[in-house]
Amino acid sequence: MKERIKGNIKLIIGIIIGMICSGVTVYASYQYIANEVSYHPADQNWKVESVEEALNELYKQYQEKGNGYGVRRRLDAVTSEWERVGESVGLYATAQIGTIPVKNDFDNIYPWSDMISYNYDTDTKQITAYYGEENFTFTPTGNVEVLTKIPEFYYKRYQDDTYEYVYISKEAKEGYTQSEAFSVGRYPISGDSTRVHSRSGVIPAGDTITNFRNYARKLGEEFGQLDYHYFLIQLLYLVEYADYNSQIKLGQGYMSSAYTLMTESGGCDTLGMKSGSVDGTDNSSVIYRGIEDIFGNIWQFVDGINIKDYQAYICYDKNQYEVDKYDGCYQPIGYLNSNVNGQWSSKLGYDATHPLIAFPIQSNGKCNTHITDIYWINPGNRIAIIGGRFFDGLQAGLWNWNFYNISSGKGEGIIARLMKID
Repeated sequence: MKERIKGNIKLIIGIIIGMICSGVTVYASYQYIANEVSYHPADQNWKVESVEEALNELYKQYQEKGNGYGVRRRLDAVTSEWERVGESVGLYATAQIGTIPVKNDFDNIYPWSDMISYNYDTDTKQITAYYGEENFTFTPTGNVEVLTKIPEFYYKRYQDDTYEYVYISKEAKEGYTQSEAFSVGRYPISGDSTRVHSRSGVIPAGDTITNFRNYARKLGEEFGQLDYHYFLIQLLYLVEYADYNSQIKLGQGYMSSAYTLMTESGGCDTLGMKSGSVDGTDNSSVIYRGIEDIFGNIWQFVDGINIKDYQAYICYDKNQYEVDKYDGCYQPIGYLNSNVNGQWSSKLGYDATHPLIAFPIQSNGKCNTHITDIYWINPGNRIAIIGGRFFDGLQAGLWNWNFYNISSGKGEGIIARLMKID
C-alpha cells in the first residue's frame, strides 16, 4: 500500500509538471493523497500557491508520517503557534483547570503517558510508591522525596530553509538522538544546607547555584540540579501543545505583580499527573505533567550553562559543572545570544552541533507574538535562570531566560530543582 501511494503521488506530480493532467484528475488524486496522510489545506499555516505545490507538500508530509510525533514552524513566523506534522496531525491537547476532565490525546501516547511522579528513598535508593498507588504521598518524611520520571525517548530538532522541526519518537530513527531516562523534583527545592527536599506544603528555599549543586549531591551521586535536560522538557511540551505561549496553554502561573512573597509548593496536587492549574488565573501555580511551578512563583537555575559576553557555553557532564568556566567540557554554542535586555524574544538560535540548545538571538517580539516570553541579559560572566517568579506577571514562561545574574547571585524567588539520572 505504502509503495502504491508513493508511486501515485510521484506520478501525479509528474503529470502536473507535464501539464497534461485534467482538473478533475488532480482534484480526485489530491483528495486521495490528503486523506492518506490526514493532512489538508484547512490545517493551520498550510500555505500553497498551486496544485503542484500542494501535491509536493502532501508527498513530503507522507514521507514524514513515519517520523514520530512532530511540529514545525516557519522561520519567519510571527505567531507563537506551531503546526502539527507526522503522527501528531489531528491530535489535540488541552490543559486542565481544576479537576474537570479535558481532552488530551497525548495522555495515551508514549513518552507523555509514562511521565509519572513517585516517592524515592535517597538512603535505600528505592522507589517506594508511584502516584496512584495507595502508599504514595505528596508530603513524605525522613529521606523520601517526590520526583517525576521522564522516560527514555528519541528526539530530533532541525531546520531547513523554511521551517524548524521538532520530532519525538518512542523508537530509534535515523538522525534522532536518544534521551536517557531522568527524573526531576515535582516541586522546587526546599529545606536548608543540612538537607534539601522536593515536597508539598513548604516554601521553596533560596541560595546560590553552586550551593544548590552541592546540597543536591549530598542526596547521592545520582542527584544534581536541573540542567540541559530542561530543553528536553521544552520539546515534550512543544510537541504536545504546539505553541510557544505556555501561559496561554497551561495557565498564567502564580505571577501577579501584586504578590510580594512566594507561595508554598503543592498548589497543583489535586491535578495529579494532569497539566494545568487549579483555577486558570494568576492566583495558582501551574504544573506540566508532574512538574509544578515549571514557570511562575520562582526562577530556577539551569546548571551546566555559562554565558560570557552573550556567548553561551554548555557542559553535558554533571560531574564537571562549574560556574565561570569557559573551556574544558564547556563548549561554545555556535551563535551569540541577543544583547538586548528586557525585551520579548522573537527568534531562537540553532546550532547543528548542539541542536537541543535554543537560546534567544533576537529580541523584538511582544507578549503575544513570536516566543511570547521576555529575555534578560547582561554583559560579562553570567549564569542561566529560567521561568519567572511570583511578581513577574506576563513576563514568564517556558522560554523566559534570565542571563542577568552573576554566579554568586541569589535572591528571593531564585530557587533550584532536583534532578536525578535514572
